[in-house]
Amino acid sequence: MKLKIRNYIEPSGQRNAVIVDATTGLPEFWPTLYASTQLRSRGASQSTLNAQLGAIICLYRWAHLRGLNLEERILSQEGFSRGEIDSLVTLLRSRLSDLPVPKAQSKVVSLDRKKPQSSDIWQILQERTRQINASTFNDRLDYVGRYMIWLCDYLSDQTLPTHQHNKRMFADIGEHFKLSLSAMKSVEPNTAFAKSRDLNSNDIRSILEAANPQNFLNPWESGAARIRNFAIICVLLDTGLRSGELLSLKIQDIIFAKKGAKGLKVRRRQGSKDDPRVRQPSTKRGEREVPLSEGAFQALDAYVSAVRNQIPGVSQTEYLFLSVGNKSHGRPMSSITPITDKLRSVTGIDLTPHRLRHTATWRYCISQKRQGREWDEFVEALILKFGWNSPDSPMVRHYAKRFIKEQMFESAIREQDEINHVMKAASDAARK
Repeated sequence: MKLKIRNYIEPSGQRNAVIVDATTGLPEFWPTLYASTQLRSRGASQSTLNAQLGAIICLYRWAHLRGLNLEERILSQEGFSRGEIDSLVTLLRSRLSDLPVPKAQSKVVSLDRKKPQSSDIWQILQERTRQINASTFNDRLDYVGRYMIWLCDYLSDQTLPTHQHNKRMFADIGEHFKLSLSAMKSVEPNTAFAKSRDLNSNDIRSILEAANPQNFLNPWESGAARIRNFAIICVLLDTGLRSGELLSLKIQDIIFAKKGAKGLKVRRRQGSKDDPRVRQPSTKRGEREVPLSEGAFQALDAYVSAVRNQIPGVSQTEYLFLSVGNKSHGRPMSSITPITDKLRSVTGIDLTPHRLRHTATWRYCISQKRQGREWDEFVEALILKFGWNSPDSPMVRHYAKRFIKEQMFESAIREQDEINHVMKAASDAARK
């Protein structure tokens, strides 16, 4: 049995997801019950819901490869061995797309073209280089642990124990499982002095040159796609919007004030009935308004006038960035990752939508530094512009450390130069 996540839109406009059997399309009972009673009741976002369901799919894929029935094993009160849990941890490090695909009525699993025996699977998974990062891996361990705690508790209620001790045994199975996974969490590296995630000036120039609609090396054949994608890159470099925030923009969110001020309104539109996308882009934080430079505004205006307004039936949607030249022509875009992937293949620069956000953020910090402002003088404006909760948000602290670190280095260099000057003067005087 192969499981997959199916996203869908409820009549209310709420986006939801469920684990289904890929063959029959029917929901998987226990994961569906868990999602509906535990995850949705906590107001989990669609991306968080998908991440948790993805971890649960890993759990059931592991059980299939081990020849286990989770529910039967729990009801038998046998529990799970350390070796079994270790093999689960190995599988949880892999990407969903790389997981071994279960074969019906067979314990032999096909990986690439080799068809190894099930006893070899865990070694192969450990040797694979495409593994998820530490943060995602730790989240998976937590998600699977929570699910097993719930499943053990729920199954204990389905039995008729004669003693409270029996119910405690079910709880112990879940708690032991979760504690065993928690003990395997990866230590996330301290990134305070890690390599910066923003693009340097040469990278920015290369990306803008490749995305220029007039450049014959532009990777898109369609003129409409060239103009739209250039506008997207310019807006992201200028504003640092998150992908979901950009794709949630509507045409009326463009600000063009009488005094010449230009900008964009970031609004939360989760659950909108007028949005046809099943995986609706989300606005992570509160609503705000962000300014646009003249160059970014001109690129956006060119897209609206030359591309968007020329799409037949464009009046049927208010969303700003629309698909062009494909089967989804005229519908709201679902992702901008294909754009950055294409530019990465052309320029050789490791480009992602979020890296453009890092670049915009650090460029803003540099502009404030050039004006002679200290961190405490503009941190509130930084939070407002880029949509963080508070100065204590992890990314705000990241930029604070980097800003202060560079000031410390500059100060240390000046002090070192002064010391060298004093030493040279003293040496010259001694020679005389």
